[in-house]
Amino acid sequence: MVGNLRLSLALGLGLLYVGLIQSTPLFSMKRLFLLLLPVLVLVACTSTEELKIGALDHFNRGNGYFAANDFKAAIGEYNQAVALFDEQSAFHYNLGLSYYNLVLYEQAERAYRRAIELDPTFGEAWYNLALVLDKLDRSDEAFMAYDKYQKVNKNKAQVKVKEEPKPKPQVQLLGQPQPKGNLPQTETKPQGQPLPQAR
Repeated sequence: MVGNLRLSLALGLGLLYVGLIQSTPLFSMKRLFLLLLPVLVLVACTSTEELKIGALDHFNRGNGYFAANDFKAAIGEYNQAVALFDEQSAFHYNLGLSYYNLVLYEQAERAYRRAIELDPTFGEAWYNLALVLDKLDRSDEAFMAYDKYQKVNKNKAQVKVKEEPKPKPQVQLLGQPQPKGNLPQTETKPQGQPLPQAR
């Protein structure tokens, strides 16, 4: 709603501007700039959030088409998402998947490369790029992309290991008292005695 209002206002100011140009014989660049400034500001006020939301709508529709194996329709939606917001690696990656399923390997390669350009740690994009390059009989490049995929995934695995602390060993040495803090203290019942009944 707000975006439409801004657009209407910008168009109205644009028409006013065109009328001024035609009615003013002496028109300087400074005057042109001053007249265009409000129009440019209003058009630029269409927030990137609105563009992202619109792009996400197209992306989600593309995912629906992809799930239904309608890859041509998915490509159309993903392209619209990319046109609205080009900085999302997942948009390009899914576009590449759709091209790959239609055996359009050159286009898939471009899409995967753009996804990797936006996110060099996108392991799945590296892997699929390797598959595409192999299909295009460019095995040296395919091996390099696969090697990069392995390095990225190895680095991600190392980061996960560093983030998650290893649990302390819960071992009791024979003949030693149970260490406090490592194992939960449980009360053991001698064998043969019934356990208390819950009421």
